[in-house]
Amino acid sequence: MPLARDLAARVALFHEAAANKLGLHATDVKALRLLSEQAMTAGSLANQTGLTGAAVTALVDRLEQSGYVARERDGRDRRRVTIRAAPAKIRELDRLYAGLSVEMAALLAKYDASEFAIIADYIAKATEVLAKQTMKLRAEKARR
Repeated sequence: MPLARDLAARVALFHEAAANKLGLHATDVKALRLLSEQAMTAGSLANQTGLTGAAVTALVDRLEQSGYVARERDGRDRRRVTIRAAPAKIRELDRLYAGLSVEMAALLAKYDASEFAIIADYIAKATEVLAKQTMKLRAEKARR
């Protein structure tokens, strides 16, 4: 589907441009998006991103040095470390997406409720397909 491929490429390129504007890697921005939803351990971040433990450690080190995240030790289990995004830095990242959000909202406003429901259904199902195919690729890589 050429249209879907073009959309996917444009989304990836936008994330890359946003990351570059902040002096970050695109993977850093993806991790920050996950961490802005909820704090998590490095292991959870590795599972969600597909990165190795060493790659997650390097990513978190970079983000911590630039003030985007903080490592927090668990009060009950000092071995457990949670990574939490810095709200002020997430707001800075969100500002880069503000123009896109406004234009996307204007685009979606052109559709009536029934058309919007179809679009929302497609996006939800496409997201499920992407998640399933991502897991499949990761499982195939692990078996090699």
